[in-house]
Amino acid sequence: MASIEEGVESPRDVDPELNQVPDAWREVYAGGKFQVSSLFPPLTWAPRYLRSLRGQSTEEDVDAMGDLPYSAKGDIIAGLTVGLMLVPQCLAFALLAGLPIRAGLYASFAPLVLYSLLGTLRQLQVGPTALMSLLTGQALDGVLLETESARMAGAATLALLVGLVSLLLGVLRFGFVVDFMSHSVMSAFCTASGIIIATSQLKHVLGVSMYRHKYWWQTAADLVKKTPETDAATAVLGIALLAMLTFFKAWKQAGSPEKRSKHIIWRCFPKHKESYAFRGLKLCADLSSVLCVVIGWVWGYIYRQAGITSVKIIEDSKSDGFSFLVPVLDSTAGDLIVPAVIIAVVGFLETMAVGGKMASEKRYSYDANQELLALGLANVGGAFMGAFPITGGFSRTAVNSMFGASSQLAGGLTSLLVLVAVYTIMPVVELLPLSALAPLIIHGAIGVTDFKGLITTFHGNKLDFLIMLFTLGVSLGLTVKEGLITGVSLSILKLTYEVALPNLAVCGQVEDGSFRDVRYYPEGQFPANCVVVRMDASLSFANSRRLQEFCLRAMSVASKKDPTVTHLILDCKGVNGSDMTGVEALEKLAVSLEKRKKCLVLANLKAPFTQAMFAAGVNTHLQKHGAHLCWNMPQAVALASGGDPAEALQSVQDLHSRVKRKSSNALKEFLPM
Repeated sequence: MASIEEGVESPRDVDPELNQVPDAWREVYAGGKFQVSSLFPPLTWAPRYLRSLRGQSTEEDVDAMGDLPYSAKGDIIAGLTVGLMLVPQCLAFALLAGLPIRAGLYASFAPLVLYSLLGTLRQLQVGPTALMSLLTGQALDGVLLETESARMAGAATLALLVGLVSLLLGVLRFGFVVDFMSHSVMSAFCTASGIIIATSQLKHVLGVSMYRHKYWWQTAADLVKKTPETDAATAVLGIALLAMLTFFKAWKQAGSPEKRSKHIIWRCFPKHKESYAFRGLKLCADLSSVLCVVIGWVWGYIYRQAGITSVKIIEDSKSDGFSFLVPVLDSTAGDLIVPAVIIAVVGFLETMAVGGKMASEKRYSYDANQELLALGLANVGGAFMGAFPITGGFSRTAVNSMFGASSQLAGGLTSLLVLVAVYTIMPVVELLPLSALAPLIIHGAIGVTDFKGLITTFHGNKLDFLIMLFTLGVSLGLTVKEGLITGVSLSILKLTYEVALPNLAVCGQVEDGSFRDVRYYPEGQFPANCVVVRMDASLSFANSRRLQEFCLRAMSVASKKDPTVTHLILDCKGVNGSDMTGVEALEKLAVSLEKRKKCLVLANLKAPFTQAMFAAGVNTHLQKHGAHLCWNMPQAVALASGGDPAEALQSVQDLHSRVKRKSSNALKEFLPM
């Protein structure tokens, strides 16, 4: 029982004849395995959807739906609502990428259709986003694509490469790559992106003419220089619309009716969610992007009627509907490979951040690897229609969820609205002032910044804070591509540092019988004839030398305090595995202790660690040098007091036998005869 309390599995707690995973638990261990049916999710969810509409859902259907039952009404309302929101947004994001506005519409049709057929995140809405547009624009600037036709062709090639990278990651089951992007790096990356995006659009709000610069500081300096040339009519329109968007966002986040009642401003507005006034204002807030475009268009029309011509408009969109485009893989494509990899990874992270959060809240499952495949095919499909890279959008997904979306059908309906827009409203869009689109982009850019995260990290982890500052600084000084690479590199160095310098502790036994670090539990008692050391990390080439030195110092100090100490017990419950250098280091430690007439005892051994030792034959060498292997701490402490080492060794050998049987069965499943 002691071993269970210490978190170490005991071979005697399981059926001795068991040589494979029990049927009752097979689903748990098979959860991450590939299934062919997962390649086309509608084969799974479409029958459930139909059964739900007929009121014939099975218990399995109910469990799969989680807290989000299927609703055709919700899908229709949400899909059309997000469509109204997406049309103006995609135009703005195309502008941010330095592309004709029609590219935004192209990126909002085929990718949505493909994702609705292949994605597993039921509430996710994909399409152009501020972050993807910024990365696309910087990638095209980096290869010196300046003409409209060249940038359109380059954007399509980039979308194709992003799609191929995503497909490759999905086929290789690299969905776990999301775990290697630290929150600190992504927070700094998004904050820098938001600053760059907002700064780049201020020229449209102020109505000044500026060249497109490669670096943020060049844009900022030029903007300051051109500020005296601000066009008053343009600035009034742009600032007013930006203020409106900011107001609606702040009002939505004001909190409960009680909080609104106490606020000096929000108490003057509708507070109760049941009231028609509150619902009406909330609808305006949810569709604020549509409202921004409508007001901007009317405002621009009034300007033109009054003879004010200084306000720049979109002008000729040159859109004759959709067309088929074959991306060209020329020398330029080679220069776009690195940006494509970054965009693919960042896009996947953005998708998982918003879609995964929704799935967790509604308690339904999704497949990260299938998401890579879905995003990959969505980008590949979009590339052949002149689109630029897309991913999951934060604001549209939130609105999609809020209006009742329950399946991927909502995204399909959204794409239909975009299809209608391409063939109907483009002549009207051509008269839209640029200062009406820029506030949409700035508003979205502000939403991705995370200054609060900088403050929190500063108080929580100074090393993470420094990584955030470096990432932010490099992103603003160069481009976000270099910033992200810098941040990831520093994070890997930090991880390496932490692996090389694991927590090592001398432990004493406290009242409940467990062994705790004497730095925090100085009242801990040392068992007779021994000193206990614990390592809280897997054993590897990076930290094996440090472990040896620490153990020898601990034995030296303990022997000076108590000459009767003869055993060093290494508590391995925090050691999940070891490489060959690590297990060989244990043999060297045993030899060093033997020369001092001391004995090494390994306790709380786990299966992967035990397997590594037995596979290398180190267990035999350890025993030759007087070391012992124990299943739990009571056995180890008993050994130091003259206990029988054979019994302790037998429990470890039992574990090794089970590991061998499990490995053999896994090999048979992988290579069936």
